[in-house]
Amino acid sequence: MPEKTISCSNIEGDQAKKNNATSQALVLFGAPKKDIEIFHENKMTNTEGVNKGIYFSYPCRRQSCALVNIPAPCVNKMISHIEDLESKMQAHLKQFETSLEEWTRTSSTQDQKEDWSIATPVKEVKPEERDEKCPELKQEMEALLSEAIHLIKSLETDRAEAEEALKQQKSRKKKIHMKIDSWSIWRLQEIPLAVQKEHEAYLRDIIELRWHLEDKAYQLKHFEEQKAKLEEANAKLQADIDYMNKHGPLINSKQNQELEALKEFHIKKFEVMELYKQVHEELEEAIENVENAKLNAKQIRQNMEKDIHSDEISIETYKREREELNNLYSHYSAAVENVSVSIVENEEAVSEALKEKKTSRKELSALSKMLNDLKKNYDQLSWKRKSYEKEYLDVLNNYYAAKKSWDIELSNIAKDFSDISIANTQLIEENRRLEIDIETIAGLINDSIRKKSELESEIQSLLKLRSKNDEFLKQLYKEAYHLGAVFHLTKFKTEELEEKIAEVRRKFKSREEFLKKLTRGKVANGMMIQKNLYSIQEEQILEKQEVLKEKAMCALALAELETPLMELEEDAIRIRTIYKEHSDTLNDIIERRDYVKRNVERTKQKLRRKGKKTCDAIIETEDKRSIIFREIENTKSKTIIYHSKIDQLNKKLKEKEKENIIFAQTLGSLKNEFITMRYKREHAQGVFDHLISEKKIYEERIYEEEQRYRTLVTMRQKTLADIKKIQDDSLEENLRLAQEYQKLQNTFLMEKDNYFNLYDRQLSLDASIRDKKQLCQLQRRIHKVWQKHFKLVVLYSQMRLAKFQTDSQESIQKILAVQNQYDLEKE
Repeated sequence: MPEKTISCSNIEGDQAKKNNATSQALVLFGAPKKDIEIFHENKMTNTEGVNKGIYFSYPCRRQSCALVNIPAPCVNKMISHIEDLESKMQAHLKQFETSLEEWTRTSSTQDQKEDWSIATPVKEVKPEERDEKCPELKQEMEALLSEAIHLIKSLETDRAEAEEALKQQKSRKKKIHMKIDSWSIWRLQEIPLAVQKEHEAYLRDIIELRWHLEDKAYQLKHFEEQKAKLEEANAKLQADIDYMNKHGPLINSKQNQELEALKEFHIKKFEVMELYKQVHEELEEAIENVENAKLNAKQIRQNMEKDIHSDEISIETYKREREELNNLYSHYSAAVENVSVSIVENEEAVSEALKEKKTSRKELSALSKMLNDLKKNYDQLSWKRKSYEKEYLDVLNNYYAAKKSWDIELSNIAKDFSDISIANTQLIEENRRLEIDIETIAGLINDSIRKKSELESEIQSLLKLRSKNDEFLKQLYKEAYHLGAVFHLTKFKTEELEEKIAEVRRKFKSREEFLKKLTRGKVANGMMIQKNLYSIQEEQILEKQEVLKEKAMCALALAELETPLMELEEDAIRIRTIYKEHSDTLNDIIERRDYVKRNVERTKQKLRRKGKKTCDAIIETEDKRSIIFREIENTKSKTIIYHSKIDQLNKKLKEKEKENIIFAQTLGSLKNEFITMRYKREHAQGVFDHLISEKKIYEERIYEEEQRYRTLVTMRQKTLADIKKIQDDSLEENLRLAQEYQKLQNTFLMEKDNYFNLYDRQLSLDASIRDKKQLCQLQRRIHKVWQKHFKLVVLYSQMRLAKFQTDSQESIQKILAVQNQYDLEKE
């Protein structure tokens, strides 16, 4: 709202100082450093005591604003800093988007080139290059926030100083008004004295006339013939003269005063009507804003219910996935038990084979005689040997096929783990969205509270304009204290929300560290598996060499031994190889069983944690929702109270309008009386002029009519007594009129003081509202900068996770490629 000024010839310098002080005031509540004597309000409020402590903790004015009365350059400088930081953040976002596009391109090319061959190493983007500008932006953000805090504190000190200067000006203004009022009262006291002096002068003139009449009574005898005519004319003339002498100066002064009072009353009436129209329009706008806030609250409530329903559906899906994982675990445990049973059976067969070997060694001495017969069957045994070698190769192929199937199952488990991690990230994002929605709802509630406070201040101004009761003013002060308490409560709630955001950040960091540990553990397990595979392959090579040596020894022994011995030795070799293969497969199965158990336990723990977190989040959202509904109900009850107050004000306004109509009617009647009095006055003035012209003629005749007038002395004494009575009555009326004029003047002065006080308060409120809007704009810009910063942090963490996933996939592909090369070399 634009500032209003009142032109006054006596107080122009004070008004200019007051305007400079109001331009520096930027906060609604404040307190001066020193106590100032105020005539009407001697008590200090609680908010002034609180703000006094705040003021002493704030710094002085900044150097940039020290030479200027207006804090606009500091605010403009702060806005330019914020705009520079926004441009830098946009440039950093563009660089980040380009790096993301390059990374997606490289990842797509790697997916297309995935083969069983060895994967070529991809050029990695150094994290140092990516994070070069992040600390600069953080430092700039910290510097900007410190500057904003310092600026707000300096503005608070300026506001306090301006308020102190304004109070000094008010006190000075009130002193000047008191002087003016004292002068006006002095004038009112002097008017009846002047009237009395004039009356005494007229009495002296009358006494002198009496003396002249007594002296010249002897000269009035020759006027006896014209006695009747002169008596009638003298009676009329004397009545007119007495009337004009009595009421002439009083009527002139009263007329001038009434004209001035009417002019001032009309001016004030027009000003008050304009103020009423403005306040009525603002009240209608406030009612519309309240209705819009109600609609927004209903929409937010519906959105919250939809989000809660979607969260419940997601929880049910997670429960189903958990049941599927439990079924998989039971299936794998049954398979492991079957494998353990088969291993026990194979161990029994091996023990029986060893016993047979011992018996065969005992029979070697008997079979040495049958070597000659066995030489004939050597060709047949060589052919059998070739067939056994083929069977051996088939068994090896089956072993590698089983190994590949187990690797595929491991990759499926890894994919399941990746899906679970993706679901976890989605849940985290949904929690963030819920937090953002809660913050927006809190902002809307703060806006509604602020609008409510503005409406209350406007209603208070209306009540002050139309009421003079001290009790109602006390209620308004209580409401102001209540608003201060609400402000402190909202500030406390915002601090709690900031603490919750910090806790969420800490949780996010802990989750990142947990995922890093998991990926490192998986890479370490992969390396251990690779080492075990290399050791198994070396053992197989050594076993092959030993088998070849044994084959050579057997070939030499076959030349001497018989065919059954060859068969027994070949059976023993085959049993050994089968035993080794079974032992290797058994070790692999045991390791895989342990690995599967570990994965199942980890997944169970993760699902339990997720379930607990989701339950806690749902409980928190329900609590916040209940709090929001309570606040909405409180606002509804307060709006109903304010509507009732507005109705009362409308009734009072109607009564005032009726009084104004009655007052206008009385003014019309007074105008008519004034016109009649003016006409009579003009007639009397004409008569008075005519009498003055004729007075000279009569003075010439008085000398001749003195003797005739001596007989008339007795008649004139009677008329003088009557005149004295009329004069006493006129003096009493004059005193009564003077007292009424004094009362009107006192009421006028009181109304004028009240009007000036209300106008000063309105100026301070307008300045504080304007400054509050500027602070709100600054806070909104800072909030937007924080949102962009958090978006950058989220994108950076997602990119790091994606990089870890790609690294793990590349390591798995390398392991598979090495295994394939080894298989090819072996074949």
